[in-house]
Amino acid sequence: MTKRLLFILRLYITLLLIFVTQKVVFMLFNLPHADGTDIAGWLGVLWHGLRLDSVTACYLMAVPVVVTLLSFFWRRLPARRVLTAYYALTAPLMALAFAADMVLYRFWGAKMDAADLVYAANPKDVFASLSVPAMAGAVLLLALLVYHYLRRLRHATPECFGPVRPVASLVMLPLLALQFVGIRGGLGDSTANVSYAYFSSTPFLNHSAINPLFNITHSLFKTEDLSAQFRFYGDDRLAALTAGAYPIDPTLADTLLTTPRPDIVLVVWEGAGSAMVLNDSVGPNLSRWSREGVLFTNCYANSFRTDRGLVSIVNGWPALPTTSLMKKADMGRKLPSLARELQRAGYATAFYYGGDIDFTNMRGHLSESGFSRVEGQEYFASAKVRANWGVADEELFRLVPPSAASPSFTALLTLSSHEPWDVPTRLLHDERRNAFAYTDQCLGTWLDSLRLTPAWDSLLVVIVADHGVPVDGLAPDRKHLATRIPILWVGGAVRQPRTIDRLMNQSDLAATLLAQMGLASTAFRFSRNVLAPAYTDPFAVNAYKNGLFYIDSTGVTSYDCLSLSETDAAYPSDPRRLQRTQALLQLWYGTTGSLR
Repeated sequence: MTKRLLFILRLYITLLLIFVTQKVVFMLFNLPHADGTDIAGWLGVLWHGLRLDSVTACYLMAVPVVVTLLSFFWRRLPARRVLTAYYALTAPLMALAFAADMVLYRFWGAKMDAADLVYAANPKDVFASLSVPAMAGAVLLLALLVYHYLRRLRHATPECFGPVRPVASLVMLPLLALQFVGIRGGLGDSTANVSYAYFSSTPFLNHSAINPLFNITHSLFKTEDLSAQFRFYGDDRLAALTAGAYPIDPTLADTLLTTPRPDIVLVVWEGAGSAMVLNDSVGPNLSRWSREGVLFTNCYANSFRTDRGLVSIVNGWPALPTTSLMKKADMGRKLPSLARELQRAGYATAFYYGGDIDFTNMRGHLSESGFSRVEGQEYFASAKVRANWGVADEELFRLVPPSAASPSFTALLTLSSHEPWDVPTRLLHDERRNAFAYTDQCLGTWLDSLRLTPAWDSLLVVIVADHGVPVDGLAPDRKHLATRIPILWVGGAVRQPRTIDRLMNQSDLAATLLAQMGLASTAFRFSRNVLAPAYTDPFAVNAYKNGLFYIDSTGVTSYDCLSLSETDAAYPSDPRRLQRTQALLQLWYGTTGSLR
């Protein structure tokens, strides 16, 4: 009997030690995100992460406990042989969850969860972010982890338990009760959830404390009833807190265009945050063209990924911090759409991307959103210059055909300024800055050639980033500036050069553009005409993974959607901003969830 109880205890401790070691390695691997943390914070990660580690260990021990119970009746049960088959399943899961979370956090600054499993269906696109040495290193790391975990778990398991009276199995009943309590996360009112690991005002420390396997499996079962999430206020209080946030006002306080029906080309520049590209070093062509067009200087991306940024640009809808609307197959037709509105106004619509157009349901969403023609990398078969993600940007700009119809709305999504930053031209020493400089060069060459064509006089080119990228040198209380992006209107259809510094989001592009064209934008519930007289409450939001920046004239609030609190001490707390942030979350999720 003692041998069985010692096995359960030894296996439990082994799993805890594996998870604690994972945290240490995770933090060391992601040191760039650990700026400002001290030894007390690191020790806090290990201590406060133990609760979720224990829950995960109790889950993983369910099968070993059953095998232990069976051994009371099957005296010669070969425990190690039987459980090795189980360990051969759990060890790879533990290793893969840890390794993927650790590596992706370095790029995303966010924990991996079930929403990211969509990438597993497109392994080619996942590997496109990695160089060959990085892929080889990842495979080697995964193999070593699986071997190590399997070896440790087998070592904790005896060959067999030996004979014992079946009545002794009754001693296991208290153990089963303890395991149930452990799986539940204790005897409190709440069941185990990731907020157990939150203890710090530094997001990196909270993220490090979360058990990766628990985070992924737990999120698989989270409700997708958007309307039921973030219910902070009653209807009257919600209305008061969001009053004036999204005015519907199509009137023009300023006219930017020479014609109400220009041909429009929308260029969505991958990752082109203002801090990265709005300078003469990385973006000389963008800077040059900014002096000839209308530049919106104080715009923030709605989110941190392309699939969410495209929804904000094309559909004029806020990005939600806990889910991707593009990945929901039916959202394209439910949401308003700039392409659909222009199509109703007689525009021919098309979308071109040099990569995998089926990634994250992009083709389906864009087609449902009103693009009559949606083309991916197969269209660019004649391209000579390629990269990990698809055809290089110079080929995208060269091979996208001019529209045969007029008026037309054509959208282009670039891809070269994406890790692993493999571009065919060396313009700058830093590889990341060089990738953006390359796309800037491609963009400048393309615009210069367009200016020489007869189509230029009635053409509006809108350049906008899908999201920003992390930049070096930002103070802790200025991290939100990495999410600021440029919006630039150029072309013969632009009346005159000017700069607009109104605080706004990329989701406001739809209503602002439609108002300039004299087209209705009432369907765009969350897109604002920023040049309208009613736009008197300017603010911007940026949804990062399970969190949100809220920005207005009084400051910035960084809000965590798991702990339901402000968690970044670098941004001074403000009760009014906090209430507005919560109210906006409730409004977005309630409205999105009610779409039929």
